[in-house]
Amino acid sequence: MHRKQPRSNIEKKIRDLENQIKKLKKSEQATRVEMLELEQIFQSMTDGVIVIDTEFNVVRINETFSKLSGTSQQQAVGRKCYKIFPGLFCDTPSCPLKRILSGVERLEYEGEKHHPDGRPIPCIITARALRQPNGELLGIVVSFKDIASLKAAQAELQLSSDRLRKTMGGIIQAMSLTIEKRDPYTAGHQRRVTKLCRAIATAMEFSWEQIQGFRMAAAIHDLGKIRVPAEILSKPGHLTENEFGIIKTHPQIGFDILKGIEFSWPIAQIVFQHHERLDGSGYPQGLCGQDILLEARILAVADVVEAMSSHRPYRPALGLEKAIEEIRHQRGLLYDTDVVDACLKVLAENKLLLTQTPPMKK
Repeated sequence: MHRKQPRSNIEKKIRDLENQIKKLKKSEQATRVEMLELEQIFQSMTDGVIVIDTEFNVVRINETFSKLSGTSQQQAVGRKCYKIFPGLFCDTPSCPLKRILSGVERLEYEGEKHHPDGRPIPCIITARALRQPNGELLGIVVSFKDIASLKAAQAELQLSSDRLRKTMGGIIQAMSLTIEKRDPYTAGHQRRVTKLCRAIATAMEFSWEQIQGFRMAAAIHDLGKIRVPAEILSKPGHLTENEFGIIKTHPQIGFDILKGIEFSWPIAQIVFQHHERLDGSGYPQGLCGQDILLEARILAVADVVEAMSSHRPYRPALGLEKAIEEIRHQRGLLYDTDVVDACLKVLAENKLLLTQTPPMKK
């Protein structure tokens, strides 16, 4: 026969059981509240979010994804993700999400999805592996950030930039033509210097954006000559020391004209420094070595080569070979070594780069 437990022991066990039930209910309630909070967070996210299993079947979606894809929760669940929000690489061996299945934990890329009405939706897509505590892969959580408005803003900004660049180019060209009209003997000089600068910069592997800066600076590097008397510019004989002193003011004048204009490149400084030399013998500041902008060092070499190759009022053209001899002899002394090497390279490949028409007669 079993001995009966004391009534007090039975009551204690009942109380313990009741406490355990209360704790379980409290825990269940807390879990329910937590799940509700997580669901609210999931549904209120500004990015579209979709959860798929390892077979690419949709498990759940949030409201933003529903709006992006034009598909409701009921319509989406159980269907393949690439059926409700297709993209270029969906359901192909190149699908980025397949990398998650092969072990990648997270990836982010830009892609274009399509709404059921055919409208393209550019997105930043982020995918993360969804795993059990033991590491077993359950599926993939994918978020989609709609960047259509950002793309539109970028396109508008690019259009405005292109318009501004075109306007600036027109202004630069007008300045260049104005200078050439005052000095017929150097007509085309700035255009040829511009061509050579661009070729040298390309050989030195500068970016397209940097080369645009070279092009603009070279096109107006003699802008300051607009303040030099025409009789000095076109004087057939040798210049006096005083006349040459006036000529030497043109970099400063060009700088003063340009310094108040907000270019995307240091054009005013390039114009200011294009007669500086590595050993400090140049003008107007007597700068040395690395104190001279690289762009100005390129312009200096192109300017010297073109000037020596061309006719001037006070002398006939010295010829391209003499110009090449000059920069080769002064390489590393007056002119930047890398710039001279690049210039020699482009001239060896294209000696017609400085082709010009005969000088205009007065």
